[in-house]
Amino acid sequence: MSRRLPQIILLLTVYFGIPANIYAQPYYVALNGSDTNSGTLGSPFRTIDKAVSVVQAGQTIYVRGGTYTLTATIAIAKNGTANSLISLFAYEGERPVLNFLAQAFGSSGVKLTGSYWHVRGIDITGAGDNGMKIEGGSNNIIELCNFYRNRDSGLQLDNGASNNTVRNCDSYFNADPTDYGDADGFAPKLTVGSGNYFYGCRAWKNCDDG
Repeated sequence: MSRRLPQIILLLTVYFGIPANIYAQPYYVALNGSDTNSGTLGSPFRTIDKAVSVVQAGQTIYVRGGTYTLTATIAIAKNGTANSLISLFAYEGERPVLNFLAQAFGSSGVKLTGSYWHVRGIDITGAGDNGMKIEGGSNNIIELCNFYRNRDSGLQLDNGASNNTVRNCDSYFNADPTDYGDADGFAPKLTVGSGNYFYGCRAWKNCDDG
């Protein structure tokens, strides 16, 4: 049966107009992985950047648990679609921590300029600026994520970012040197667009609002 699967997928795609990529395997990222691997569960990538470079609309990236020490911004510019989000999820039962403490001051941890992403279950800490910055990206879902000890607001939305949903996220202990006066827990402000909603989120002990 396994040798017939590609033919079955092709027939479904041709005759029923079903996109072939919805049958494609998800990609996996793990601390013991390598970016020269194939990205399967048994042969995972090492970095989220690599997984983002190959993922397509309707596919999922699973990040295994553990602390990922990072020095550069994870830039996500690719777009999903309204009917085929791109998912970036913690692997079930595990908690990945993206630790940017060694990152240069002034750089965001995760910069999301793409649209139609669903990010769930990931911690972001130590970023040189915002933990996550949604800059112009729209129709994204950020869920069950924690933003803490970043060097500006935990999660900021700006540059026209619109129709984003932030659900059940926590943001705390974020502080911006040297004046320690502008780091919010959640910061939908300045040039942010419309239609952004926050549900069940909590913010505390940040240097500014929240």
